[in-house]
Amino acid sequence: MDLSQVSRTAILTLICRAVEAEKNRSAFNDPMAVLCLERLMSIASGEDKRWITGKKRRYEGIGARDAKALVRRAKVFDNAVHRFIEVHPSCTVINLACGLDTRFWRIENEKCNYIELDLPEVIEIKKAILKDHLGYEAIGGSVLDTSWIDKVTLNGNTDFLLLAEGLFMWFAPQDAVRLIKEIGERFYRSQLVLDMVSEKYTKGIWKKLFRLHSRMEWGLDVAWTFGIKDSHDIESYGNSLKVIGEEKGSTGPVISVSINAS
Repeated sequence: MDLSQVSRTAILTLICRAVEAEKNRSAFNDPMAVLCLERLMSIASGEDKRWITGKKRRYEGIGARDAKALVRRAKVFDNAVHRFIEVHPSCTVINLACGLDTRFWRIENEKCNYIELDLPEVIEIKKAILKDHLGYEAIGGSVLDTSWIDKVTLNGNTDFLLLAEGLFMWFAPQDAVRLIKEIGERFYRSQLVLDMVSEKYTKGIWKKLFRLHSRMEWGLDVAWTFGIKDSHDIESYGNSLKVIGEEKGSTGPVISVSINAS
């Protein structure tokens, strides 16, 4: 699979959801994650299959706590979707940098217009393994190339829910701030839900320790590059942004931000 190191983290989150969904009497219902992982294995190279199998065994064993944490974060995002759809029927939900997410099948998808966005190579893999199931629009492109906003707002720019799960911590600070600022300028009566990490994990010894962790535990060479000191820091990126909620995620808070609410 021709994916960047960061894009490969999407496989790890998929594995976590599949592991939790497969447990007896699991409180997390996600059969599409199990199917997605099975089909991914069918197209993976021998080396990738060994990597996936090894990570699955880890999340079934000593890494079970990490799997539960990632599923907890997924549930928080799912609940944010449920709440938004209830208040804004016929809204548009956009899953930014969707990876191999299977959220579409965990929500009331008939009550919203659902769109996913990720790099072309990620969307290509997703279409290859779920082509007979995809019932929504999947856009191939970088989140940082904001021409996607032009596409999704052709018929209006109100009542959008933008989801950014496991995304902003991988961006350079200037890119992250620029994107949040532009989202705040171009959507109305909408919300952005994102999870963030503490700024301290993006610098110095903490950053080095996280990179070491990613190499040892994930077999990937990645590090977080953007974080915040306080959730309300997000409000400083645009006058239209207002933090309206915060919940526990996996490695940091999941923050709900209203966009041009009035």
